[in-house]
Amino acid sequence: MTLCFNVIKDWRVLTALGVFLLFVTLAGYVVKYKKKPPKQKVVHTPKPKPKPKKEEEEDEDHEED
Repeated sequence: MTLCFNVIKDWRVLTALGVFLLFVTLAGYVVKYKKKPPKQKVVHTPKPKPKPKKEEEEDEDHEED
């Protein structure tokens, strides 16, 4: 039992464990990482002007004469 605790407390075992956990965490991050698609810019188009009614166009033609 004492031998097990001495092995676990050894700095080389603790260092190897720390490096291993860091590697596993980094690998998990890389596997799960998804690059987000770039956001599309919202372009506001101006509303078209309402077309004049046919009757109004005819009236304007007669007024010019």
